[in-house]
Amino acid sequence: MTMLMAAPRGGRGRRALPLLGRRSGTPAPGPDGGDDQHKVHRNDWVRSGPATLVRSGLQRALLGPLMRAELRITVHGAEKLDALGGPAVLVANHSSHLDAPVILEALGARRRRRVAIAAAADYFFDVWWRAAPSGLVIGTFPLERRGGRGPNTSAQLLHDGWSLVIFAEGGRSYTGEMRPFKKGAAYLALDAGVPVVPMALRGTYEAMPPKKNWPVKGRPAVSVTFGDPLHGLPGERAGDFTPRIQDAVAKLLADS
Repeated sequence: MTMLMAAPRGGRGRRALPLLGRRSGTPAPGPDGGDDQHKVHRNDWVRSGPATLVRSGLQRALLGPLMRAELRITVHGAEKLDALGGPAVLVANHSSHLDAPVILEALGARRRRRVAIAAAADYFFDVWWRAAPSGLVIGTFPLERRGGRGPNTSAQLLHDGWSLVIFAEGGRSYTGEMRPFKKGAAYLALDAGVPVVPMALRGTYEAMPPKKNWPVKGRPAVSVTFGDPLHGLPGERAGDFTPRIQDAVAKLLADS
């Protein structure tokens, strides 16, 4: 379970801005524009028609039953997504390796079919044997936490009608408390002209805290709450939109 969802501890302090748009196996640019040490193995093929069908089957037959066997998942407000009429950026708090598969289970088979989940490019996509299974089963795509803008996977996915799940804190919380949000999710939504849907995950930290690779015994309760869509205001910048998104997620957490 952890192999598909884990992120390295050493990346906790890195920025979570736009995503890479490079060919498979090419080095990621460093902060000064030069080549960095890690390589990014693109997995665009996992969003092809055949791969999407395989992923749907794996999630329905394996991942979903596993989540329901290990957890008691409660979902609130998922129907709000049905009125969007197009792609959106789904933003959630992040404190456990369980967060991504729990969100997929909360979305249900129909809604999650065209949802991609951002994952750390420097970990999930540094070698093919992590990039391939995490993309095929979870539906991940590379998020470059070291910054940089320009043409990227995330913008192209939104353009192609895919909704994105982004953990705007830039990594897991190691205390269970929500950390300040980075501006990447707001930037993407404003640039693409799509809404942001805030989500609150409650109980995943207790169900599988850091340093654990399997949920605790007893089918702990977790909940996923979807909020009302947020839209960028005329002339609003990412630095102004981000606090509104963070406040919406915090309120959902407080009320859940």
